[in-house]
Amino acid sequence: IWNYRGLKKKGVATFLKNLIYQYSFQFVGIQETMLKECDEKLVRKFHINQDYLWLYNSAHGKSGGILVGVKKELYDVGSFQHGDYMLQLNLWDKMNKIKWNLLVVYGAAQEEHKMSFLTELSAFCSRNNEPILIGGDFNIIRYAKERNKPGGIQRHSDTFNALIIFYELRELEMSGGFFTWSNNQNNPTLEKLDRILISKG
Repeated sequence: IWNYRGLKKKGVATFLKNLIYQYSFQFVGIQETMLKECDEKLVRKFHINQDYLWLYNSAHGKSGGILVGVKKELYDVGSFQHGDYMLQLNLWDKMNKIKWNLLVVYGAAQEEHKMSFLTELSAFCSRNNEPILIGGDFNIIRYAKERNKPGGIQRHSDTFNALIIFYELRELEMSGGFFTWSNNQNNPTLEKLDRILISKG
């Protein structure tokens, strides 16, 4: 699950094609595609073997946009649901014979829209009856240590943590670097905005 900040940027399709070919992912989630539509011609640039089923959420202007692909030999998609900030797929795992939900999110970057994002996330979680994996760029930090400068805790951090506790979600440890976003300045601000959450089931 990656934030690409523009799926049509030079080199992105080739990079994604090589990753999919090398690792043969069970599913792929891309945030901030910045695309109103994601047509078959674009998908073919990085999806040569046609062995994934792809669904997308449109971007709002020049921000947002989600693209999700699942490997057809491993999963059937029973249903899917679009939100303003997320895309949910109800999956049937053919090998393990279980249902579970994949929810890929791109949280609101603007402060005034973050509560709308959290409200929508809570609504999706409350309707869920199967095990769930939620991944993406939440655009909210959880703890002060997730920012490399003072003033890390945001006014929505407590609400975000309360939601995680209420729905009994667990955050998976990430490998590699701790921070996932930088403002790319000489003295950069670094934050951890991307994460994977899973249900206890």
